[in-house]
Amino acid sequence: MAAWLHSSGSLSKVPGFTIKGASLRENPPIMVISEETPESVTFRFKGNRWAVATLLPGVALLWLVRNLYLSNHSAHWLLAVVGLFGLLLVYSSIYSATADQWLTASSHPKVIQFHKKNLYGLVEWRRPSEAFQAIKVGRYGRSSNWQIALVCRDGLELYLGENAFGAFTHERAMNIAMKVSSRTGIMVESTAQR
Repeated sequence: MAAWLHSSGSLSKVPGFTIKGASLRENPPIMVISEETPESVTFRFKGNRWAVATLLPGVALLWLVRNLYLSNHSAHWLLAVVGLFGLLLVYSSIYSATADQWLTASSHPKVIQFHKKNLYGLVEWRRPSEAFQAIKVGRYGRSSNWQIALVCRDGLELYLGENAFGAFTHERAMNIAMKVSSRTGIMVESTAQR
């Protein structure tokens, strides 16, 4: 999965981001269809559910660690481990709640446009459909869901889906891939249905 830096902002010092020439490689989450017109289809990362799902247990763990620490009934190393996990859950919640990420495939002109703003900065790019070699539909590893990958000519990929895990059926995955293909002219490649 990848995105290319075409905008302002220096992210070269941020952990997890690597700048190579004029490109920025990162791992964005799967985006799901949020808007569809005859001219374009927009996919968006929807992190609100994840934000709530991680905030509640994270706060509960931090509250538990605090109370156990004050009562002196637990080993401090165990409290540190549980507390660290609680902090990671709260951080994940804040990250998901503040992330704004979308990708639009449009037919006039035939382009793919990507936008991502989060705690680390801003990434935006706009590429003609010729910059992409295929939309690949397949199962990877032991996954029971079908993955839809928008593959750039340099091999980097962005994942699209109908939910956070991809698409549950081959037909639905192909339907989503064809929505992008019909607007951009990017060819769809599919592995045999299993």
